[in-house]
Parts: sequence; C-alpha cells; structure tokens
Amino acid sequence: MRYVDVQISRETKPISEKGFGLPLLLATSKEMDYKEYTDIGDVAADFDENTKEYKLLSRMFGQSLRPAEIAVYGFAYDQKTGEATALTAKMNELIKTHNDFYYVVCTEQGDKEITALAEWTNTQDKLYGVTTSNVELAETLKGKYDNTFILVHDEADTYVAEGLIGACAPKKIGAYTWTFKNVQGVRAAKYDNTIINRIHEANASTYINEAGLLLNSKGVATSGEYIDVIQATHYLKARIAESVFRLLALRDKVPGTDTGIGLAVAEVEGVLASTVEDTTTGEGIIARDDASNPMYTITFPKRKDIPKNTLAQRILPDIRWTATVSGAFEKVQIRGVLTV
Repeated sequence: MRYVDVQISRETKPISEKGFGLPLLLATSKEMDYKEYTDIGDVAADFDENTKEYKLLSRMFGQSLRPAEIAVYGFAYDQKTGEATALTAKMNELIKTHNDFYYVVCTEQGDKEITALAEWTNTQDKLYGVTTSNVELAETLKGKYDNTFILVHDEADTYVAEGLIGACAPKKIGAYTWTFKNVQGVRAAKYDNTIINRIHEANASTYINEAGLLLNSKGVATSGEYIDVIQATHYLKARIAESVFRLLALRDKVPGTDTGIGLAVAEVEGVLASTVEDTTTGEGIIARDDASNPMYTITFPKRKDIPKNTLAQRILPDIRWTATVSGAFEKVQIRGVLTV
C-alpha cells in the first residue's frame, strides 16, 4: 500500500475482507474478460462441460462448503508452442484493474507453467495451488516458494488442490489448517508409502485414505512453511495496512506528537487483538500464554526519539510488533505401559 509499509518476518519453523475468500482461475482455452461466477450452472454459459475450465470450476464449486464467488480471467494459450511467461504477463495485466482476489488456480499443469506461476505468485500476497502428477517437479521446487502449494496425484486432472482451495476459501483465516481436509468427488491417489513419503519430503502433499477417511495428507507450501502461517502473514499485513490507512485518510489530521503515535499504535493493536486465539473454539492466529494473556508485544518511539528530518518528512518510523502464532497440532505421540 502506498502510504503504509508493513513488513512481517516469520520465525515459526521447527528449530469481504479484502480478497481473502476469492479464488481466481486463469483460463487458457480462450480470451475472456474478468468475470465472477456464483454457481457452476452459470459457468456452462461460457465453458463447455468437456473443457478443463468447467471441470476445474466444477471441482471447486462441488465442495459442501464452497466459495461464494470464483473469478475467471482468460486468454488463448497453447502449451506446445507458448512461452510460460505469457501466463505471468496476463496476470500482471489483470492486477492493474482487478487485484481483489487471493487464491490463484490455472488450467495449465505443465512443469514450466507451474514454475512460472509459482514465481509470479511469490511476488504477490496471494496463494497458488496446483495439482500435478510429477513428483520430480515438487522435488525441484522444494524450498523455493512461500506462496505455492503442490498436491501430487496420479490423476492430475481431478484438480484436487483446486478443490481443496474451494473447500478452504470460505473459512476464516486462523480457524483451520490445510492438513486432513476432505475434497469431495476425489479418490485417494494410488501411491504406496514410499511415494507418499517422497512427496512429503518434497514439501508437497497428496490425497490419501487414512483409517477410512479421504484427506489431504499435508498442509505446507513448497518452502516448507505451513500454509496457515503464510495466510496469517498475508492477512495481518493487509489488515494492519488498511487499518492504519483509514486512520490517516479519514481523520482531518493525525498529529505529529505522542498523541498521534498513540493513535497509530492503537490501530495496530486493534488488528492484533482481533486475531488472538478464542479460548472456546481455538480459532485465531495469535496464541495465548498460560495465564490466557495474548502473546504479542508492540514497541514504538516517542516523538522526542524520532530524528527531526524524519519528523519533517511526516514519517512515523519503527512501530514494531512480535506475536507468537497459535499454530496447530497435526501429530500426537502417545506412550503407554500395561502391567500385571
């Protein structure tokens, strides 16, 4: 955002509200202006039922909890002769006029196209999900991208990752993880444990049958970070920027004094406080300590400590915060002893 610069670094690895529920499909069968659909029945007017677009959107709209809307933007692309940079060029063109979407999906599932879109999405505060049958691609992209997750399935055109986005997009960020989620209409991948372990080692997931339940096997981005942590970063950045911008834009003046500093800090704290864990449901981005106190701190300067040149430029620097993410448990270790 032009007037508010928010940067968040993560220290989480082991050692509408704007766009966060809206997926966008980059269609490649034909030229098409930006359009939003609310139901698969509306899609048939623009895409034949045999097209990849219809099948992908059918998977997303076919979930029991599904997005209220899915946006589509298209152009004609030939995988055999086209350059993958055409996909990213089209996305750069789109965000000039329509940037209020968060999830990115595409009908193209080739290695070069997936790589190009992963690189593009990593420059945005968005999340790209894709299904592939190529384990080697996941291994190649391992460790590279925060904003991309890959689901490996022996039938890539079942669009499991895209269906997973359809099921998760309506949910509140901070209220769920991506592991264990069911995608309706999809069978388990035909992989043995050796392949499944290989997929997980590559920071990707697959779709498995575990104890009679069909579910997504792992919820991580190709970087290895958990997807819900990536989402929390994007969410907090957007909400803080918007909140502080409203303060600057809607008040006649934010004074360049300790009073004005306090107003800005209050906006930051308001966003952080709104995402603290709910002790009843467990929902929330930021954890509580043993005494149920929110685990975040904010530091900020006094006016007297801000350089005069900075004050002259009307910049309030160095509002900093640290928060402990609530995270989630996805594996439980239990040890017992029976005695006579």
